[in-house]
Amino acid sequence: MITMDVFYETIKNDVDKKIRDCVNSENNKKLEYLSEGGKRWRSFLCILAFNACGGTKEGYQKALDLAVALELLHSVSLVHDDIIDWDLKRRGKLSYFKAFGISDAILMGHEAIVIGLKNLIGHDQKILETCLDVWEMSLEGEFKEIDKRDEILNHPGVVNNLYFEVIQNKTASLFAGAAKIGSQEAKANAKLQEVLWEYGRCLGIAFQLEDDFQDINNESTESILVAWVLSQLDDVTKKLLMQSMKKNSKVGDVFLKFKINLEDIFNREIDKMKQKAKDLAKNKIIPESEYKILLAEVPDALIKIRKK
Repeated sequence: MITMDVFYETIKNDVDKKIRDCVNSENNKKLEYLSEGGKRWRSFLCILAFNACGGTKEGYQKALDLAVALELLHSVSLVHDDIIDWDLKRRGKLSYFKAFGISDAILMGHEAIVIGLKNLIGHDQKILETCLDVWEMSLEGEFKEIDKRDEILNHPGVVNNLYFEVIQNKTASLFAGAAKIGSQEAKANAKLQEVLWEYGRCLGIAFQLEDDFQDINNESTESILVAWVLSQLDDVTKKLLMQSMKKNSKVGDVFLKFKINLEDIFNREIDKMKQKAKDLAKNKIIPESEYKILLAEVPDALIKIRKK
């Protein structure tokens, strides 16, 4: 029986190779810089869902096409996010715009989108529709976060729903879409596709919560993130923290001063999403197989690897 670690590494290596093949065919070193690195979770989820829904060995290469499309679209979103947030590092190296300039980052991002979408040629139209839908949802999440950025810290009491709405659109939609696209390629019925979509959505929320926890520990001052943490606290503590933050720009120091256990706050929500994903993985509609067992193991593995 295949293990989680072996399957993950196999899929990651296959996806990396296929991305390199796509990039090499374009003979563009900048495109290589844009697409290399990353844990490949979205593409992994696509292939796992494909296998869990009865995908065949003969159809594996076509499923990899979809995985590559997802990774390229995701990489583009990171390149453009870095410009918006002025993040200078990405995946252990200079962010793309820092290395090559903003104009190049925008244009090469569009080039990668084109290559990604070309990988969808020859697949069912419903797969293209799903891919475009989740891309649009992700953009909506980014727009909403930017639109509300300046006013959020002044109204932390109402940010909880907004925070989850943003991460569901911006991040979880891509996880959900990856799982659904894999199931679509395997010709799963509509109900099974729905279960895999929800499964991926829960994983995406857990993933983003863990990512945000690490960011805030590393002195992130992203307003929606800080405001969400404040919204989890009582009114007195919240007021004192906000007053202290006006005098100290180091958010982590402020939370430490007031002995706020950030790990508990984030883990409480992460555990909820992980459990929902595990329960969905055991749904009777998913065919019994070794891949169904892996679906139930992914929530813990996702967070474990993300912590490294």
